[in-house]
Amino acid sequence: MDINNEYGTLQMQQYLLPMLIDLDKFCRENDIKYSLSDGTLLGAVRHKGFIPWDDDIDLTLDRENFNKFIAAAENSLPEQYEIIFDIWIRRISRKDNPKKNAFPPEGCIDLFVFDYVPENPRKEKRQVFLLRLLQGMIKTKVIYEGFSLPKKVMLFGSHAIGKLFSRKTKQKWYDSISQWGDHENASLIARYNGSYKGVGNARYPADIISEYENIQFEGLQFMAVKGWDKFLSIMYGDYMKVPEKSKRITTHEHIGQKT
Repeated sequence: MDINNEYGTLQMQQYLLPMLIDLDKFCRENDIKYSLSDGTLLGAVRHKGFIPWDDDIDLTLDRENFNKFIAAAENSLPEQYEIIFDIWIRRISRKDNPKKNAFPPEGCIDLFVFDYVPENPRKEKRQVFLLRLLQGMIKTKVIYEGFSLPKKVMLFGSHAIGKLFSRKTKQKWYDSISQWGDHENASLIARYNGSYKGVGNARYPADIISEYENIQFEGLQFMAVKGWDKFLSIMYGDYMKVPEKSKRITTHEHIGQKT
């Protein structure tokens, strides 16, 4: 790992890398395919490791492998780790992580899920609407900055309605609706357990998850979808172009942004 700490992220990167090593070992032992994702995958391709100004790790699994992961984790996840499921994203955290319940949490590995996009556009539109509604219902704290007035109203209303239902019930609905297109074996996939702005805003060819390969990251080998070029191109555009120094900041709203 590069010892340069120009962006103040080195300590967190050194904290997260052993977690990724343990998670990779767990997945390989349980025949689970996963992929480095978002800025972590971009870092592997462009920097052969962490993006110097990045401070988190993202992984994506297709629904089949995600279900295998959750089932295996119930019995054999290494003792020092736990799955946090406080919103609609599962996160892997060390049990002794003092910032796992911070807002936003720190020192965790986020797990995103690929699901098939419903073939019927109207069905997909309903799906996205309901998932965004549920995000507002599930949130314990709503941040309105950066949203239009109609979306602020929707967030406020959904947050109020959400208080009528248990968190477990809302999360169950979220998982179910996310899988509306999975029985169709459609041509496109998407990740519905991302940010409010990201849900419904990026679709990927389903063939990007047909094969996996090893990819170098911090001198080690981890898994990635073989279609990583398509994934990164849709997510970031010209992903090999390093942003100018003033824009080298950590961002967790990846869709349509440079990192």
